[in-house]
Amino acid sequence: MALSAESRRIASPACAAFVAPGWRGRLAVIAAGMCAFFTMYVTQGLLPSLQGVFHASVAELSLTITFTTLAVALAAPFSGSLSDRFGRKPVLLVSLAGLGLSTLLAATADSLYTLLAWRLLEGLFIPGVFTATVAYIGEEWEPAQMPAVTALYISGSVAGGFGGRFIAGMVTAHWGWHAAFVVLGAVTLLFLLFIAMSLPPSRRFRPSASLRASLAGLPRHLRNPKLLGTYAIGFGILFSQVCTFTYVSFHLAAAPYSLDLRQISLLFTVYLVGMVATPLAGRLAWRFGQRKVFAWAMAVSSLGMLLTLLPALPDIVLGLTLSSAGVFIAQSMATSQVPGFARQDRSSAVGLYVMCYYVGGSIGAFGPSVVWAHAGWPGCVGLVLVMQAMIAAVAWKLWRAKPGDARLPLPGADAAPALSDLQG
Repeated sequence: MALSAESRRIASPACAAFVAPGWRGRLAVIAAGMCAFFTMYVTQGLLPSLQGVFHASVAELSLTITFTTLAVALAAPFSGSLSDRFGRKPVLLVSLAGLGLSTLLAATADSLYTLLAWRLLEGLFIPGVFTATVAYIGEEWEPAQMPAVTALYISGSVAGGFGGRFIAGMVTAHWGWHAAFVVLGAVTLLFLLFIAMSLPPSRRFRPSASLRASLAGLPRHLRNPKLLGTYAIGFGILFSQVCTFTYVSFHLAAAPYSLDLRQISLLFTVYLVGMVATPLAGRLAWRFGQRKVFAWAMAVSSLGMLLTLLPALPDIVLGLTLSSAGVFIAQSMATSQVPGFARQDRSSAVGLYVMCYYVGGSIGAFGPSVVWAHAGWPGCVGLVLVMQAMIAAVAWKLWRAKPGDARLPLPGADAAPALSDLQG
């Protein structure tokens, strides 16, 4: 049986001896992780402020998130194939350049529709950043070093997801939303220069024969029931997270809390719990199994959502922290299942998972606007609880191990690079 392109790269004698990138390469990996998620959800905390600028409805404003995440979903399955064909570092640098420029140009928007167009373009460039970086890590570091380097990338992505929201909120509070896009675009381009100078050229990369060959495995995955169920679980995970943090901004900006833009921006510090929860997830799964850990993670997240219904602001912050921790752990469990269920063409299987994941985020931003209009924050909490109960039930039934099943990879092992695609 013919070896895949990935197998040939691993088996190549030329790959037998090499020197892994040094500390500058590791810093470049952190920077790439930050860039991938600087701008994806940048408008999430700005929505109450943008409502006064564009005089638009909540549903219309939520499209500033939906357009970006939907573009990420559409581009994700193809960005990995471009990286397989043209190289990790070239695709990474071109993607960063496109992301930085489109973010700068978003500052020129004079209407909501123009802003949506630039947000869509940003989303098309984002997957090239994380797919190329993740593939680079998998090829250029030894297996024993990969978990540590992947952890650096995950930390960078979590920091980027928080930093983008925080910087945007603070800059907007002082100089307006246009300045926020200028600052984030400029930071992305500065990081591009640092990555270009610090990340060594690929030494283990072997290009695929063609883009068509890279995409050949996609139809096979769509006939795999366990993969399809796991894709649905990924959809529900990001739906819950995006719904929560999009509409809690409106909830806390209104009376009796009346939080201003700077205070809402500080709220996103709860995202930093992901830097602790993600490494913890792998250890928990190894001891108790992915199915049990996923169920407990959803229980913790659901408890957090219920706490946000309490009137005291500290209780709401605690609830959001628990909700985020549960989602990050559940996310790592779901992602780590994909390579085991796919068995072959794992890169394209992960690409489809990423697509479904971000489709869930897209609908999680826009879809609940109807519930918000009629039932407010309690209605959104109820929607998230129903979604989390559904995906917990699917995972409990779908992930039951059968006699003879191979042990599935866990975060920090073969699936670790795939996990880092999904932070933010």
